[in-house]
Amino acid sequence: MSKLPKVLHLVQELEFDEPYLAVLKDAGYQCYVGIDRKHLLKQLEAEEFDLLIIEWRNDDTTVWMLEQVREFLQWHGPILFIADKDDEEGLHQACAHHRDNFLTRPIQPNTLLSCANKLVQNARYTMHQDCFEFGPYQVSLGLKEISLKGKPINLTSKEFELGALFLRNPGRLYSRKFLLKKIWGIDCDISTRTVDAHISSLRKKLNIKGDGLYRIKTVYQHGYRLELLEETEAVA
Repeated sequence: MSKLPKVLHLVQELEFDEPYLAVLKDAGYQCYVGIDRKHLLKQLEAEEFDLLIIEWRNDDTTVWMLEQVREFLQWHGPILFIADKDDEEGLHQACAHHRDNFLTRPIQPNTLLSCANKLVQNARYTMHQDCFEFGPYQVSLGLKEISLKGKPINLTSKEFELGALFLRNPGRLYSRKFLLKKIWGIDCDISTRTVDAHISSLRKKLNIKGDGLYRIKTVYQHGYRLELLEETEAVA
């Protein structure tokens, strides 16, 4: 893999964390832990990860986690559940709905590594396809160009990176901290005027003003996300 993959793991049982994640670390994975669900969600909102590993619990807490990750944050990366054999039936249903994957104990370290490699490689292949479309927008990563109905838009390099990120992941919630690190390479809490100014400019250049079918919404105390509006909302 060209870039060291980053995995985020929800720690619930220390006995899982040490022996199983060791094989990922030895293979070059950067391993991060969430000490609880809220901490994990905060990291997922602020950082870029290739894989999320969660211990499956057959209760409402896991359902809540999935709702937060998939529906609120709109994170579309791969999730690998670790579960007991008795939970297999419920896992099949959940994973089929969200297109996630699971392994049941006992797990061989090489099986975990093989599964993680496959999930990360598949996700990266999808994410790095050179050209894609979203509604009337066409994005060429190779040319670093975004077009609206076939007409190229004059964007700065940072505006292109922001636009491509939002158009690639409609609905995904991005924190200002994440955007500063991803687009500007700044990993600290500083004034967010730079992000806000670029978002404002991007809205104008992409003609996303909130009165059409799309909007880049400011989510209070979180960040921004690109949303597809219902037609009734767009004309209201």
